[in-house]
Amino acid sequence: MILGFVLLLGIGTFLFAMWWDGSDRARITRRSDVAFWLHLLAAPMIVHPVFTLLGLNDGNATMGEGLVVVLLYIALGVTALAIDRRALLVSALAYVLFAMQQLFREFGAVELNIALTGLIIGSALLMLSAFWHQARALIVRPLPEGLRDRLPLLDRASAIPQPAA
Repeated sequence: MILGFVLLLGIGTFLFAMWWDGSDRARITRRSDVAFWLHLLAAPMIVHPVFTLLGLNDGNATMGEGLVVVLLYIALGVTALAIDRRALLVSALAYVLFAMQQLFREFGAVELNIALTGLIIGSALLMLSAFWHQARALIVRPLPEGLRDRLPLLDRASAIPQPAA
């Protein structure tokens, strides 16, 4: 009951954050800062109830549940790229780390499961951070124009007024 309420509050906060982000698509005013903090508030209010209501954080992940966690993390990553905010990825990180550790344990890599988990997730996040803008362009460009027009600009540098020469 309470988790459902927290999830609804999180979704409402997320939508409010998107409204603030939509009012400053170039992210050059204080409105973008307000949206940042709203996204930071909304992310755990969405992520924790979703994983809990799906029964994915009881501490005994099966292989199927582990795969669901990884797929949810990928979906959150695509969303994070589209909205150009990393809060969803950070909020779900503990869940995906645990799920990956359990998956490696299921495959028999008991001694190495923590090391392999850290290596894979760390490498993936490092690559994503290094190529964030390129990955974001791959996600945003195919979206319908109406949705693209509500998301932060892909090329904010062109939106910033340049001083006269």
